[in-house]
Amino acid sequence: MNNTKWISFSSKFSNPNIYAYFSKKHFLKLKNNSRNDFANLVGLKGKLIIPKQIHSNKLFFSQFEGDKNNCDGTFTDNKNLICSIQVADCMPIYFANKFLNVYGIIHVGWRGLVNNIILNSRDLIIKNNYSIEDFEIIIGPSIQRCCFEVQLDIIDKFNKKFVVKKSNGGFFVDLQSNALSELHNLGFKKQNIIIENECTFCNSDYYFSFRRNKNHNGRMYGLIGVF
Repeated sequence: MNNTKWISFSSKFSNPNIYAYFSKKHFLKLKNNSRNDFANLVGLKGKLIIPKQIHSNKLFFSQFEGDKNNCDGTFTDNKNLICSIQVADCMPIYFANKFLNVYGIIHVGWRGLVNNIILNSRDLIIKNNYSIEDFEIIIGPSIQRCCFEVQLDIIDKFNKKFVVKKSNGGFFVDLQSNALSELHNLGFKKQNIIIENECTFCNSDYYFSFRRNKNHNGRMYGLIGVF
């Protein structure tokens, strides 16, 4: 069900047991709701795994609920757990196995992207004896090329193929296309990857954006689990 409070990505995954959601701005406007409230609202009954995000490339494959310090995403094959993140411009990237109840979600800002968080996701899946070819991926709403501007001091960190120079000396970077290219190059099947093109910066009625509002800002929640 899609509405003004959240997006459901569940039907976009082949595995009928997988349920994935992304909250919108109006969800938090209800009463300062938590991600636990969000899970209850959409009907996910498992226990939450909550990364304490630091814009890193660190991830966990977890069998236990609760806080995970100093990481930016989790995976699990424990059907009693819900993987979660929070974002406000960064990419929420959902992973789900087509055949097995194995899933995860990662928080990917530009720092995580250039420091190989996607490579680490692939390696974590393989380390736990699952085939990356069996995974479907959704890159959720996030700041798009139209609004993600950087300056000369960090432009060399990005693949030039995904950079457009502005007349004022700044640069626009297409993070989603960069992530898609990296996923494909690492062995994930391109036909199994969906990019949602809604820009969190542009769509102020529906999404929080740190770049737009700085510290006067909320966060969206990403959840993935099984019923």
